[in-house]
Amino acid sequence: MTLAFVCIKWGEAYPAEDVNILYQGVADHVSEPFRFICLTDRPDGLRPEVEVADLPGTGALALRWRGCWPKLGMFAPGLLAGVDLAIYLDLDIVILRSLDPIIAHVRARPGLHVLREWNPNIWELLPVSMRPDRGAQSSMVAWRPGEQDHLYLDVMADPEAAYALVKNDQLYIGIKAHERHYFPPHFAVSFRRHLVPHYPLNLLFKRIRKPSRAAIVVFHGAPKPLEVAEDKAGAWGTPRRPGFGPVDWVRDYWKRGREGAREALARKAATEADQSRQISS
Repeated sequence: MTLAFVCIKWGEAYPAEDVNILYQGVADHVSEPFRFICLTDRPDGLRPEVEVADLPGTGALALRWRGCWPKLGMFAPGLLAGVDLAIYLDLDIVILRSLDPIIAHVRARPGLHVLREWNPNIWELLPVSMRPDRGAQSSMVAWRPGEQDHLYLDVMADPEAAYALVKNDQLYIGIKAHERHYFPPHFAVSFRRHLVPHYPLNLLFKRIRKPSRAAIVVFHGAPKPLEVAEDKAGAWGTPRRPGFGPVDWVRDYWKRGREGAREALARKAATEADQSRQISS
């Protein structure tokens, strides 16, 4: 079964470095062969292991950007030809542990798997089954290509009907996917909701601890991983959940990703130089 990880880098919102770091995070935490596919209009600077495909070739760019509707282009028929299992990951995540349990979980149950949107912290006192269902959270989505084509085709056929139904791509995925399942909550946590204390507790608990169980940390909203990964990091976050300075485990992840990308790009440059010399001789 061919496994592929998918990401989207469109326009100038995210640099190539973010894709390269995500690739390294996947490579370090998956024990089986995989493809890594980036849907992008700017492939420059990507490490050689990253395959590229064109999102507007699916027509997805005709959709409204507000609400991330073009993201539904990843479900377009034929886009992921030859892939038996696809796992989409947002670029602003950090991978801390093996993804093998996530892969095994998805393979064991047909349908589309997606994160469940997190509730405000007060609801954490209750079991997940008793918390209000706020819909899907699409920072991680897994599906078998060909089984969810309608998520793209139906929206392209009548986008205004989709916009009138829900406000964004992830809510649409959550209510329209065939056999939608939420990932177990311990697979991924929210950086700002689960790891950053509210003010004024953050004055007492300044160190952001690495989660003890989650494989993935999602940076949705503020801050983004780079804001807490740099040695020179200053103030970050929101007024209710502010922080200051680098977070050591995010910094280590970012450093590892950068080093891996430099090595891969250097190997690519050396190979191209050798090929050029052979041709000229």
